[in-house]
Amino acid sequence: MNGRPVVTPANALQFTPVYRAVTMIASDIARVDFDTTSSQIDSLLRSPSTLMTAFDWRRAMTMNVLLYGNAFSVLNRTGLGEVVELIMLDPEKVQLVTQTATPFYRTMQYGDIQLSEMFHLRAPSTNGLWGDSPIGMCRTSIELLGATELMALKAYENAGNPKVALVHPGKLSAEAMQAIERDYMEKHSGSLNSGRPLVAMDGLRIERLSSTLDDTGMDSARRFSIGDVARIYGVPPHLLGESLNDARGAQMEAQGRAYIDGCLMSWLRAWDSQIIAKLGNIGDAIAWDVDEWMRPGIAEQFAALRTGVESGVITRNEAREKLDYAPLPGLDNPIVAKNMGTGGGSTNLGTDTSAQDGGTPNDF
Repeated sequence: MNGRPVVTPANALQFTPVYRAVTMIASDIARVDFDTTSSQIDSLLRSPSTLMTAFDWRRAMTMNVLLYGNAFSVLNRTGLGEVVELIMLDPEKVQLVTQTATPFYRTMQYGDIQLSEMFHLRAPSTNGLWGDSPIGMCRTSIELLGATELMALKAYENAGNPKVALVHPGKLSAEAMQAIERDYMEKHSGSLNSGRPLVAMDGLRIERLSSTLDDTGMDSARRFSIGDVARIYGVPPHLLGESLNDARGAQMEAQGRAYIDGCLMSWLRAWDSQIIAKLGNIGDAIAWDVDEWMRPGIAEQFAALRTGVESGVITRNEAREKLDYAPLPGLDNPIVAKNMGTGGGSTNLGTDTSAQDGGTPNDF
């Protein structure tokens, strides 16, 4: 062994940026509500298994595809052919056999499964049949992250002591050099020996050896690795704990939008295509409720709705509905400013066609 970290889809979650990226994407996908025209799809997605809740199943399936490149669930049918359960499988114990006239899935637990009986969620790949693991495709980046963390661990285990050279003015035998080295390591290595004074005798001189990863170098390496994980999964670095000191609010908002459009929506499309193909019929459809993701901050919402109300595009009760507020009496008519009416006059936002109701233009 050369000390190089061994990175596999099975152990990649031990690295905190990978853990954060994978669990965040999977949890976001799992919490999205949906509407569908199919009662069977609705029933299965809301209660997929006797062992797992809908949230747990969707999150675990998404985590598998983010790590292994593929996620599988067998369709459990009744004797009449009705799908009653989706049983998730270990992705490492499933194979896709394509060398036969009729391709099929080979599983360790359920034997050979027909294509139509397997819910198969795939990561991007060049052949479209078997997903490529993001961890496997970008293994070097994850190994670099692992090497950086191991180096940091070793440094802190040694109480942050730098590499040093013990320089003796005289000529020493091999045995004497080994004795000095052994004595130093016993008394000054490890966190338990932190702060222990070093006594140099017989003209022994201690020199610090420089390192390219001291202080800021180590931090830079870790930031680079976090950025690599962000690029692999399409997650903004600040969502992985990397501070953006020079980022403005607009940039943060743009990155958040990119996460939704470039990452989450792509996985939702992968989900709904497999749902319709395996659980639905011709003509069935599913729509994900992503309003919670798309909704801006409350200040931006109020500003936009105020503009719509004051321009007469929407009524005040319609604005309240957008904010999930109950309607109020007298707010169902649009506001029409005087200078927009046939009689001309100055702008007066306090006058509208619903003034006789006692409402005011700014009543949400």
